[in-house]
Amino acid sequence: MREATGSHRVLTLSEAASFLRVSPKTLGDLARRRKVPGKKIGREWRFSQASLERWLSNGETADDGASTGQERSGLPSNATETKVQYELFPNAFGFRDTAFTENRDQTMHRWVPWIAGYSASFVDDVLRRICRRRKATILDPFAGVGTTLVEAMKRGHDAIGFEINPYAALACRSKIRVQQYDLVLLSTCIERFRGHCQRRGSRRSTAKSTPPKLFVSRVPFFSPDVERQVLVALDFIRAEKVDWIRDLLCVAFGSVMVSFSNYSYEPSLGTREAAGKGTIENADVFGTILLKLEQIREDVEKFQRLLLELPASPSGTVHLSSFFRAGEYIAEGSVDLLITSPPYLNNYHYIRNTRPQLFWLELVNAPAELKSIEQENFGQFWQTVRTSPPIELQPKIQGMMEAIDLLRSKNVGKGAYGGPGWANYATTYFNDCDRFCRVARQVLKPGGSAVVVIGNNILQGIEFPTDVWFAEIASQHGFETVEMHEVRKKRTGTSIVNSSVRVGTVEKKVRLHETAVELRRL
Repeated sequence: MREATGSHRVLTLSEAASFLRVSPKTLGDLARRRKVPGKKIGREWRFSQASLERWLSNGETADDGASTGQERSGLPSNATETKVQYELFPNAFGFRDTAFTENRDQTMHRWVPWIAGYSASFVDDVLRRICRRRKATILDPFAGVGTTLVEAMKRGHDAIGFEINPYAALACRSKIRVQQYDLVLLSTCIERFRGHCQRRGSRRSTAKSTPPKLFVSRVPFFSPDVERQVLVALDFIRAEKVDWIRDLLCVAFGSVMVSFSNYSYEPSLGTREAAGKGTIENADVFGTILLKLEQIREDVEKFQRLLLELPASPSGTVHLSSFFRAGEYIAEGSVDLLITSPPYLNNYHYIRNTRPQLFWLELVNAPAELKSIEQENFGQFWQTVRTSPPIELQPKIQGMMEAIDLLRSKNVGKGAYGGPGWANYATTYFNDCDRFCRVARQVLKPGGSAVVVIGNNILQGIEFPTDVWFAEIASQHGFETVEMHEVRKKRTGTSIVNSSVRVGTVEKKVRLHETAVELRRL
């Protein structure tokens, strides 16, 4: 029997996935949902290359013409085809999922887990689709651990970030300065750290470092044997004389420290006991830090090679400051593209969630320093404004004003814990959206673009369509809304949705989603 050739070939799942340039898992999922033409023979999928080619070019239906897209979905066949192709090739049609979990295995981005971040692939899509210049200036007003800045520099663009959290800013700064690092020095340092751990790893060894005096936790943050190892590791980190190496050591330690503590992120920082897990009495602290350091060294080498291949060396800068003071750092009309995601209207306290790193790395020394950072946070927090007198709403948007008035009337008997406290929080948040758009317009060039990822939220049972209202606020400051990209159709939010304080009784079903609001400065 002669083997089929060319377009008449019958392909296995992996061969068809390779032909379509997607993963076998993605193709298998779409085939099971009858969105791609294929046949299941026993337990194996088989695909006709000719059918796949016709499907790609002409909109052939998933079951080889047995039914039309219009019959199945009510859509014209070309609309069905576009929808399915978007699932296979999202980069050609819009922006990919923003979930930060994708970054866990990616070079540079895997250094620090950051729940408030977004995916590198999303930033890459924005840069590909919007940034036409060979070398542009890219800005992230809420830089976090540097996803936007790293992706911009990979493409040869100059990158600027603002970040008020000292730990996040440290991680971001450590990534964007990679061009300056000496790999030999870094490798030597890792070996010195390995030797230090071997010499000082004995239980009889006494550390010079001590736990931060003003760091308080409900249960001991580290068990005794774990804490001894932590302090021995900190002895080495604090004695390092080279600034950038000490920064990388701090990033490595900070990124893994919660993993061997008696706390966990689920999703906010809380005790392992509260999450139904046991305490960690012992752990390989030294081995965990060394593994992260090896990962960082490998990524530094890869990123340096990548940057050397660029026509011109890109610059990267992160300012440990609020974006509202951007005028002190960057020139008016100097930014080509802004990509960011501000804190959501969900009171997720990412400053308190980094308290361990801030205190143990000596980035703050007292709770008062945390308070000043909280007051600089976009929207501040419910805890900081709940007892204030009623705050006046600055943006005059009808639906927003009505929603806040309704919120203020909810659960009044609970005082700051009821509607009045949450109304102050919502008002402060939208006032900061107003300030953000004003400053963004100042720093963007005429015709410059901004892509802002933001999600809707629920407070005391009332839905706040934050993405829609943000676009309306932007229009009041000289922005045109180009498109509203729904980048996540469903986002997790059980800590918010199931909270009676924040939600109360939800009167109708609400789907939490994320939107990338694409704007153009007029």
